Amino acid sequence: MKGTRLAVWLFAALVVLAVPARAQVRYRVQMAGVLSYEQNLPVFAGLTQGFYEQEGVEVTRLVFGSGAAMRTAMMAKEFDFGYFAFVHVPLARLGGSPWKVVLALHDREIFSLVVRNELKDQVRRVEDLRGRAVGFSLPGAGSWMAANVFLRRAGLDPERDVRFLPLGADPGVIYSAIRTGRVDAFSAWEPTTTRVLLEGLGYALVRAWAERDHREWYGSDKALSLMLVTREDVIQRDPDLVGRIVRATRRGLDYVRATSPERLATELMDHPRTREYFTGLARPFVVEMFRKIRGGFGTGCLSRRGFEAEMRLAVQYQVVRQPITFEEFADTRWAGACP
Repeated sequence: MKGTRLAVWLFAALVVLAVPARAQVRYRVQMAGVLSYEQNLPVFAGLTQGFYEQEGVEVTRLVFGSGAAMRTAMMAKEFDFGYFAFVHVPLARLGGSPWKVVLALHDREIFSLVVRNELKDQVRRVEDLRGRAVGFSLPGAGSWMAANVFLRRAGLDPERDVRFLPLGADPGVIYSAIRTGRVDAFSAWEPTTTRVLLEGLGYALVRAWAERDHREWYGSDKALSLMLVTREDVIQRDPDLVGRIVRATRRGLDYVRATSPERLATELMDHPRTREYFTGLARPFVVEMFRKIRGGFGTGCLSRRGFEAEMRLAVQYQVVRQPITFEEFADTRWAGACP
């Protein structure tokens, strides 16, 4: 009996030792962003796998809105951390708020140009959208920048040659605008792109996930499109906190790259911290969406070439009034720099 009890005790001790201790919460933070699965998947994975807690960080709330609204809130110091598309960083810095990118979340552009299916015989090229309604989220957002690139590269002036309509960042509103014909085309990201295509409501004139289209419309096979952002005052005040959030989010990024779309969909759709962000979406749809976007998730390092590709587009198509440098844009001490 003594031997049996000793064996049971040893087994129990080993089980306890095998469970990683939950780190003491040292920081509580809120984060700002847009509901974009290309952008938020590493964050969602970090929440479900406990990576932030293991770094002593409690993410109390994720606040989603339009990119422009969230940029304004972060410039006003309502948030110290956020997940944003490229264009927001030069716009913030040129507007007097010293933002810094500390981790790359997606190494390819995410915006595709989706057109209503009824126009398939009439709109075969972007040039064919002349005189039609083209939607985007809001002025100053990533969707707005991409729509400007698509139209201007095709020789169309967004202000004169099309009806350029802001719809906000709510995926349900965007979906309804395409379904009802309020817009003929939209500069779309996930979940709207996959939903519209799978339901047969639209087709893609520009496919951000296809390397050929990405090179043609964005000028490169790589683009530093989505990133974790903070401000210089936050870095100066608490570099330890910045490092913890970068490490946790990077582990989430690694988890996304290493996990099958099927398993990832099940975990994120069932977990109490993330299931609300998948309300109304069928699992097969989510799996297909994850499969489509997973090629854009990299290691988190900050690519100078990706930055230059985005900065060139932003200046060339008059999205920002002047360029900023890579050194102004990024702080590479946590994620590192890459070509």
